[in-house]
Amino acid sequence: MKKHVLAMLLAIAAIPTAAAAGEIYGTIKDQGKLVKEGVPVTMACGATSVPGATDKNGAYRLFASAEGKCTLTVKMGSESPAAVVHSYAESARYNFHLEKKDGKYTLKAE
Repeated sequence: MKKHVLAMLLAIAAIPTAAAAGEIYGTIKDQGKLVKEGVPVTMACGATSVPGATDKNGAYRLFASAEGKCTLTVKMGSESPAAVVHSYAESARYNFHLEKKDGKYTLKAE
């Protein structure tokens, strides 16, 4: 019985989990002010996409499915400016501001 319990615990420990990758969080500003609640934010890491939205303080919090280079996209009306973020085992803070140039948004890290 003890062997089965030990084997089961080892099998569970070997299963990768979402917690193995890090949290990406921060704030988004537009024209120097925090964006409103509900602005769609998506993080794509490889083939996996994680959707989210800003809260009432213009903050977002997403959990990457894997470590490595990811793309964070913010949906502003019909535009979707994006920036590169990196997921690590630990949490990483990325604060962004939206710039509008020639009528198009770009997403810049602060």
